[in-house]
Amino acid sequence: MNAHTPNPAEPEHLLLATAKSYQAPTTDLAPQNCEYSIPEGAWILQDVGSLLVETSGRPMPQTKKWDIETGEDQKGA
Repeated sequence: MNAHTPNPAEPEHLLLATAKSYQAPTTDLAPQNCEYSIPEGAWILQDVGSLLVETSGRPMPQTKKWDIETGEDQKGA
């Protein structure tokens, strides 16, 4: 049997059976007036070229309680 073909006689893997799925965001989540620099690994302000994290008016980090990417923080949810 092909490894990618599900076998109806076998139960679905626990992670597949319990994973939550979400719609991809339809809005741009990038900070305004910034571009992501892969070599820097950070958001750069386009007008001055400085790191976003070093500015005083930056948006503060949000909670990872409902981490959509991995769901790793959904303990007890």
